[in-house]
Amino acid sequence: MGIRERVARLVGEMPRDAQFPSQGATLFVDVERRETITAYTPLGVTRTLLGGRGANMYYLYRLLDESLSPLDPDIPMIFGSGLLTGLVPSAARGNVTSWSPESGVLLDCNAGDYFPSFLRMNGFDHVVLYGKAPTWTVIMIREGVVTFEDGAPYAGMDNIDMRDAIARDTGGTWARNLAMVNITRAGENGVLTSGVMAGPKAIYARGGPRAKMGALGLKAIVTIAQTKEFPTAQPYKPYSRVIAQKLLATSVVKNALSAHGTPFLYKPSRLLGAMGTKNNQETTWTEALDAGHIDQYRPGMEGCFRCPVNCRPLNDLHKATPDRYDKGDGPEYVTLGKFGPNLGIDRIEAVIRLNNICNDLGLDTASAGSALAWAFELYQRGIITTADTGGLELVWGDAATIERLLFMMAAREGFGAVLADSTRAVERGHYPPEAMKYRIAVKGLGQSDPHDARILKAFALGLAVATRGMDHLRNRATLEINARINDNPAFKEELYGGAVSAEPTSYVNKERAVRACENIFAVGDSVGMCRFTTKLFNSPSLPGLEEFRTQLANVTGLQFTEAELEQCGLNVMGVERLINHRLGVRRKDDTLPDRWFDEPNPAGPYKGERIDRGEFDAMLSRFYEISRLTSEGVPQESWRKELAGALGA
Repeated sequence: MGIRERVARLVGEMPRDAQFPSQGATLFVDVERRETITAYTPLGVTRTLLGGRGANMYYLYRLLDESLSPLDPDIPMIFGSGLLTGLVPSAARGNVTSWSPESGVLLDCNAGDYFPSFLRMNGFDHVVLYGKAPTWTVIMIREGVVTFEDGAPYAGMDNIDMRDAIARDTGGTWARNLAMVNITRAGENGVLTSGVMAGPKAIYARGGPRAKMGALGLKAIVTIAQTKEFPTAQPYKPYSRVIAQKLLATSVVKNALSAHGTPFLYKPSRLLGAMGTKNNQETTWTEALDAGHIDQYRPGMEGCFRCPVNCRPLNDLHKATPDRYDKGDGPEYVTLGKFGPNLGIDRIEAVIRLNNICNDLGLDTASAGSALAWAFELYQRGIITTADTGGLELVWGDAATIERLLFMMAAREGFGAVLADSTRAVERGHYPPEAMKYRIAVKGLGQSDPHDARILKAFALGLAVATRGMDHLRNRATLEINARINDNPAFKEELYGGAVSAEPTSYVNKERAVRACENIFAVGDSVGMCRFTTKLFNSPSLPGLEEFRTQLANVTGLQFTEAELEQCGLNVMGVERLINHRLGVRRKDDTLPDRWFDEPNPAGPYKGERIDRGEFDAMLSRFYEISRLTSEGVPQESWRKELAGALGA
């Protein structure tokens, strides 16, 4: 059965009218035939998986043909906004979901800025894309009306030029009535380390979504609409003010996020001796990259749609004759770590410039930084030489060479084509098999953040079981390093629904912390909330299930208990694991890089720590048990039947 038959069957089961106040339609787009169909997510799916990330999984599960390959145009690419996106403070997020060409498992990326909210302003909660356009195409959604425009004039453009051209050609104004998701040359060239840009810096990253969008012949989706009020079940603004006040009163928001952005996280990891350095060969780096050293280059802060936090740092290197990469947006903590210690760079000015280049080229700094660090270590060890790199010497800390390699990567030029294949470089014959020993990845995805998790066992478990690969944003139990919480066992037990060891290096009950975080973060993604302003990620005082429950009732009229929402979060993970099981993922894939098992942490107060294979395997089994998973990591039969019923499968 082809994708069009699958879509027709699915649409035939879906309602033609909104099922609750504020619900937008799902737009099915046959990019090849330039045809569209609309329908609405069934109420049973919403009650089981919510919207955004959760509902995206419903569409992927129903439309996926695993006998194909990720870049086949019959594999859909799905954009989805959360149930509260565009309405609630700090709920400006959306997800894009497919089958990853980089990792070979689930592709699911999250981004904010303005596109997820403005998509809803146009009346759509989800967009399902399939088929390949014969020529480069731009989908224009203007006040809810969909048209297909010629994308040829924008071919070859990177992010800066693309944004200038679209604003000029549409007459729209960014952040007022205009938003866009787009690919750059890297996406046109099928670069697996590239993401889909959603703003000057915002990016749907991890797993190669830009390569997927390029494989559909789609250069951009542009939305133009005036901001408007949604029809809601009852007034929601008074409680939105309560949420905003809660956000701004939280210490981590007031004193860190709003002041410095996410780079504030660099210093704690550095002091802990957990800063992944030179492809995790070392675990500490210079204080010169602490967030305070970025202040002199930070002219201001901006934020996503209707978010009071404004955690996105702008930058200006104050050059007398600046080029386009001496000013920009960022860096975030991930970029700071991946292009600082991970590559041996100790100058903040160099990191800022490389960040700005990645923003323009549309490169996912986690995947690009991981691919570069892997190559640099292989060169260091003599596994590859200048004969493989086209004469380039890969020397730690050489920012000029790294800058050159970024442009080569985006163009698939020379050794850049090797880097563009990311974690698949061995599979595609670029590196010898022995290179796999030094690849820092899980399920084919390079590590998302620079934190070396040999110390914090909950962090390690989270990276191993994350459904999209080695990614901290799925379930990071960040509060494991909070001394106040560890010193209060009763409070920690209340947070996680059971006793969890206060010792960061202990394996005892850490699965409970990961399970609790994975549930609430899946709910957060499905309602559209930013991870950094969701309870348990950086603070126990941020909005969580109680606030989500209350505002869902106000906005949609749907009543959920906290326990029901927590089950929704578990359900999202369950469907993701069902999808991954179809793609060949098993227990053996819920693991960690060999380095973390075999090599002790080389520095810091926890010098000597590593992951014990036996203890890890036991912790993984306990995680499966409390997650209603079989010994192979797939939902148990009774739960699988429940999910199948909700999915209509």
